[in-house]
Amino acid sequence: MNTGAFLAYLDGRQVRWRLTLDECLKAAGPDPRRRLLAVFDALSSSAPDGLRCGAFVNAQFELGESQGLCRTMIAQHKRALRARVLELARATGAVDPELLVDQLLLVYEGAVANHSLGNVAAPADTAHRTARQLIAAASPRPLDSFWAEGAGSAEEQGA
Repeated sequence: MNTGAFLAYLDGRQVRWRLTLDECLKAAGPDPRRRLLAVFDALSSSAPDGLRCGAFVNAQFELGESQGLCRTMIAQHKRALRARVLELARATGAVDPELLVDQLLLVYEGAVANHSLGNVAAPADTAHRTARQLIAAASPRPLDSFWAEGAGSAEEQGA
């Protein structure tokens, strides 16, 4: 395998993801909860291509390397994603932003993995709804504006 070409591919995937996320953050407006949910907007808006961001994890397993340049780049991407999501979670005023980030990243990675397995219907949409519920549960702010604009059913909103 041409490691240089593969690293360039992974780097390109990361750049495209950051650009998509930046667009979704801009569209989310000033509400910090909507900005955090934008991570899942980006996942949904780029589906199914965005769900192929499992390329990072798949590459690690395919290469079978626990060390090396590809593993380093994959870990760097995942750390950057976590840092960005943590920054967004802290802005929401969540009591435990670290826990919220852990929960959201598990949902995010689960959507990516289940897309490739095909065992969850509409994994990006399901992840988006789940993330909205987690963010709402962690939010110390009134939820009226967060649930507005087709945010979900009355059941999802706790009505």
